[in-house]
Amino acid sequence: MTGKNPDITDFKQLENMLIENEKRYRSLFEESRDAVFFTTREGKVVDANKAAIDLFGITEEDLPNLNAIELYENPADRLKFQQEIEETGAVRDYEVRMRRKDGTGIDCLQTTTIWRANDGSILGYQGIIRDITAHKKADKALQESEKRYRNLYEESKDPIYSITRDGKFIDVNQALLDFAGVSRDEIMKTNVLEFYVNPDDRVRFQQEIERNGAVRDFEVQFREKDGTVHDALLTSTLWRANDGSIMGYQGIIHDVTEQKKLENALKESEEKLRAILAGIKDLITIQNKDLDIIWINQSIRDLWGDVIGKKCYEVYKGLSKPCSDCYIEEIFNEGKTVVIERSDVLPDGKKIDLLITSSPIRDSVGNIVAIVELEKDITARRNLEKQLKDYGENLETLVDERTLELRDSEERYRGLYDSSIDGIASATMDGNIIECNQAFADMFGYSKNEIKIMNYLDFIPGKWRDIVARIISEQILPRGFSDVLEIEGIKQEGIIFPASARIWVIKDEDGRPARMWILVRDITERKKLEGKLKSYTEKLKRLDEERAEELRRKTVELEVLNKELEAFSYAVSHDLRAPLRSINGFSKALLDDYIDVLDAEGRDYLQRVRKATKRMAEIIDELLALSRVTRTEMHREKVDLSNMVHEVLTELQESQPERQVEFIVAPGLVADGDARLLSLVFDNLLGNAWKFTGNKSNAQIEFGVTWKGIDRVFFVRDNGAGFNMEYVNKLFGAFQRLHSPEEFPGVGVGLATVKRIINRHGGRVWAEGEVDKGATFYFTL
Repeated sequence: MTGKNPDITDFKQLENMLIENEKRYRSLFEESRDAVFFTTREGKVVDANKAAIDLFGITEEDLPNLNAIELYENPADRLKFQQEIEETGAVRDYEVRMRRKDGTGIDCLQTTTIWRANDGSILGYQGIIRDITAHKKADKALQESEKRYRNLYEESKDPIYSITRDGKFIDVNQALLDFAGVSRDEIMKTNVLEFYVNPDDRVRFQQEIERNGAVRDFEVQFREKDGTVHDALLTSTLWRANDGSIMGYQGIIHDVTEQKKLENALKESEEKLRAILAGIKDLITIQNKDLDIIWINQSIRDLWGDVIGKKCYEVYKGLSKPCSDCYIEEIFNEGKTVVIERSDVLPDGKKIDLLITSSPIRDSVGNIVAIVELEKDITARRNLEKQLKDYGENLETLVDERTLELRDSEERYRGLYDSSIDGIASATMDGNIIECNQAFADMFGYSKNEIKIMNYLDFIPGKWRDIVARIISEQILPRGFSDVLEIEGIKQEGIIFPASARIWVIKDEDGRPARMWILVRDITERKKLEGKLKSYTEKLKRLDEERAEELRRKTVELEVLNKELEAFSYAVSHDLRAPLRSINGFSKALLDDYIDVLDAEGRDYLQRVRKATKRMAEIIDELLALSRVTRTEMHREKVDLSNMVHEVLTELQESQPERQVEFIVAPGLVADGDARLLSLVFDNLLGNAWKFTGNKSNAQIEFGVTWKGIDRVFFVRDNGAGFNMEYVNKLFGAFQRLHSPEEFPGVGVGLATVKRIINRHGGRVWAEGEVDKGATFYFTL
């Protein structure tokens, strides 16, 4: 039997192809980024690629013992999957929740087919698992973002729209429906051109947006369905197709109707304010950083003259450099408002007390360019404390009216509004707060933003609400403003406090009430002060009665003392002079009749006796003069001190014409006092200066005035012998001398006389000196 050997070449080629295919598919299996599994029908893992190992956090050593059901977060999903695949033969994009070895859950997309044997029986499954966790998160974030932005679109207070190029509405939010006064169905049947008051505005808008790609703050007027006209600003962008062609426009409408009204009201208010500032009684200045006065109102001009261009410290204090306690630099650096009390002396010598509020003025970008000072004369308030309540109410009314006039102005005067110590708020006629200053917010314990969503009734206790509402309807609306109302306020934490309030109504251009200005002042301290003042008044009354009784008693004692002093003066004048005359007479007789009998020493003794009696007589005269100063009735009047000094110096020069003395006398110094007693003051002070400069070849005597704080101080200065300051306390005592009679004659009563006269004028006197360099005597009246 012959046979043919089989040709195995084809089998070899087929085997090689199979090997190559296996290598190629194995490479795809291993390099796939998705997880690939082969499992038995029972779930035992036969093979898995590296992506599967990495995805589920397992190792190759785990594979032989791994069952696929362990990879499912919910094992029921595996059973459901197995049932579906055996019914259909394959599962594609089956979304399921799986878990890693460490228990971490992952979202997966599973695509699986049946793995069959040659006879068609099911061996298991082969499938691909893709991790879609990040995709799920991104999809969820996208949905949330779309929902969030859709909410913003719908909740926006400004109208938002999308329209076609020819003006047909595609989408709008609720704010636009409210703005136009139509329903959503109505607006979808309406062309946008129907809302334009001036159709030409639509043409200009379309030309500008298609030329520039967008428009911003395009001014236009729209008309509601009922005919109401709105001023609006239109901001819009082009809406293009994928090929770049213009599909339409989308944008936002900003209703500025109320803003326009406010701008017109602000302009009118500014003109009123300029007129008010020119004639306001309070003092107002504006100063730059160099302390130059650059603007003043008429009240400043009336008191100080035209001081524009001068330095503030030159005008108010007469200084050549800034005050040591100057606060203006602090305002420029920190931008805060400063409130101080200060006393100034006017050019006519009158003292004025001022309450000064200094606030920064900013330019349009917020830089501080100047400060405005509101100076209120509080002299009367200080001098009339007994009339505090009446004065306070009158002052409150005046300040409130002027403060409101100043607050509703341009930014240049905004500092006056912000720096007010009173709470100020603007409200609609329904009482809803529009704005307020910081003082209002601080007074009630809220922030400004919180207050803007509140009603003025929220700030007063319930028992006052009907009363205030009645006052508004019966008093404020008919005449435009209220009297000062003493009511109660309530803070955020529930604390009730006494307050005073005033309300003004601002009308629109048609004369209809548009809004209210409310000014509130916390009068807790004033109420406490009124209680204290009442108590003090009662105590003062009792004290006055006690002092009146004491004064009557002391008057009786003084009358007795005056009589005793008169008796003493009579005794000094008559009883002491008689023995002195006898001593002096007999001493002269001895010298005249017994000169030949007496030796030189005896004659010297008698000369000394006569000299001592003469000095004793002078002392008696000075004592009498000193007692008359205390007892003499005073007659106060305006006294020209400069002229009085000239007269005394002229007499001194005439008494010793040979002396060369330089006199310096400040002109025009006038004071209130007793002319005769003040003449004695200058006789003694200038006489001492003349006496103690007797040994100076370049003698100088000066009379002038200076300031010690707020006190005007007169002085007499010389460059004579001076004195040691160690003994200054002895100067003003009777018979206290710092020089011997031989060196400078006198009995030491002159300065004691000066002290008594100055004391009777309610002033004080003191001295400064240095040996051989002169002395200065100061006094106030």
